[in-house]
Amino acid sequence: MVSQTSKTSAYDLVIIGAGMAGLSLVHLLANSIEQGLKVALVERFELPSLSSDSTQSQPPSFDGRATALSFGSQQIFTQLGIWRSIEDAACAIENIQVSDQGRFGQTHIKHSDAKVDALGYIIRNRALGQGLMADLPEKLEVLAPQSVADIKISDQQAAQLTLENGDQLFAKLVVMADGGRSDLAKQMGIQQQSQSYKTHALVTSVRIDRSHQHWAYERFTESGPIAMLPLANDEFAVVWTLTNDVIEEYLGCDEAELIRRLQHVFGYRAGRIIAMGERASYPLALVKAQEQIRPHLVLLGNAAHSLHPVAGQGFNLALRDAAALAEKINQAYCDNESIGQWSVVQNYYRAQQRDQENTLLGSDILPKLFGQKNTLLRLSRDAGLIGLALSPTSRKLFARQAMGLGQPASQLWAKKKIEGQVS
Repeated sequence: MVSQTSKTSAYDLVIIGAGMAGLSLVHLLANSIEQGLKVALVERFELPSLSSDSTQSQPPSFDGRATALSFGSQQIFTQLGIWRSIEDAACAIENIQVSDQGRFGQTHIKHSDAKVDALGYIIRNRALGQGLMADLPEKLEVLAPQSVADIKISDQQAAQLTLENGDQLFAKLVVMADGGRSDLAKQMGIQQQSQSYKTHALVTSVRIDRSHQHWAYERFTESGPIAMLPLANDEFAVVWTLTNDVIEEYLGCDEAELIRRLQHVFGYRAGRIIAMGERASYPLALVKAQEQIRPHLVLLGNAAHSLHPVAGQGFNLALRDAAALAEKINQAYCDNESIGQWSVVQNYYRAQQRDQENTLLGSDILPKLFGQKNTLLRLSRDAGLIGLALSPTSRKLFARQAMGLGQPASQLWAKKKIEGQVS
């Protein structure tokens, strides 16, 4: 990889942000990059050396938290050759139990319902980051640590980027994958619609007194859902929804007291909690950019949309977006068309619009539905869970959605290949 640039450089594509979404897009475009698609990756943090003995810190998105990968995401990573490098660090979800605290409604979704080995996988972000940063295309130009100070879309069918050091980049297409608090998007007049859930996610990990046997749990409480996601043999990643007025109190509890509180609301269905790891929190909101596309510009990942973690679909949706965008870029490049022209970015958004709307709607409805205290509504949702438990067909459809298979798969490779490359 090349990490230098002249004062003025021209590219087909500039990707801003080397987080999960940005790096995934790089891998999805690897064939085209090796064939000559000129791509620059700009990241404000210093990227670590890819050697195993590196002591450099990784970008903030690749910390000790965990990410849920759907079966569909695992299939994409398998085709990209990434899965083999992260498989040992990933824990399979074979079964999911969904329940309502203090109510009789619950259902079990099993991998056998979908006739697959696993419904999805849980992996720590650090391990996922190491896999995404390995085997990047040799012809990719990485500009890091470096920040973009300004973007202008010119009339000459190109975007002009000014870096913090004064260098200028010109690109046919810019993909902004720089997170949900993108100052660049605001600078360009792209506003965000934000709907607060008035809750925080307390994120931690726990050890239990038995093997989790690859079960995941989603338990709905009055303050919001609690997800227990399998990691090591006796360890769960925990995403615990708490109201804004108690989050600081819970964060300030000692380990024994917080374990007691979690055990009380979650119960003993997964076992007895014997230890808890470091904890962190972040506010929960449904955030959507009012514009995801413009000529020569696409917003990707959290810059485009940020979801409630209830269904674990945030990164999975971003990866499907990246795959759909890569399909359009690869095809345009093969057809010798400008990859940033309006028809290309518009066709990408049209291809993903329904998937985005359905996924955002589902992630928004669930916490609201199970947060209602209305008795009739509680009875209805409990009946729904029981009905789901009793209907193999419904369970199969539910499992397909959870696995990220509810929409057509994107074509990951351009039609034209270098002779001898794997398709």
